[in-house]
Amino acid sequence: MTVSYNKVQPEELHKLGLKQTPARLGVLKILENQTSPLDALTIHSYLREKNLKTDPATVYRILDVFYQKGIVSRFELEEGKFRYELTAEDHHHIVCESCGKIEDVSDCEVDKVEKQIKMRKRFLVKRHSLQFYGVCASCQG
Repeated sequence: MTVSYNKVQPEELHKLGLKQTPARLGVLKILENQTSPLDALTIHSYLREKNLKTDPATVYRILDVFYQKGIVSRFELEEGKFRYELTAEDHHHIVCESCGKIEDVSDCEVDKVEKQIKMRKRFLVKRHSLQFYGVCASCQG
């Protein structure tokens, strides 16, 4: 089951069996304030800007644990790296192939497709990922 988080309270980490370390709390804070998914090295850079001394390997481990616990969602947007965001309602992304801008698309009717898959194929979809690639309005001209 995926948990939906708009904002993760520090005590929720404890409920999930995780210690409230400064690095974990810092990662949560950074992700709460973002409007698009971030990669681990960008998160690491933000932590350093906030004077939280940690190394990239620690950030990767934190993100992996958060992913396993359902706190964050992980996306691979054809860049050769994962991007992360707090787990939220099902939504999808549009990615500009020119400038790299990523935006959410939440008014998609994939839930109807999932129901059809369940009925026609007797297959229970647990999760899915959908990205649209193209050129944003700014890059079009």
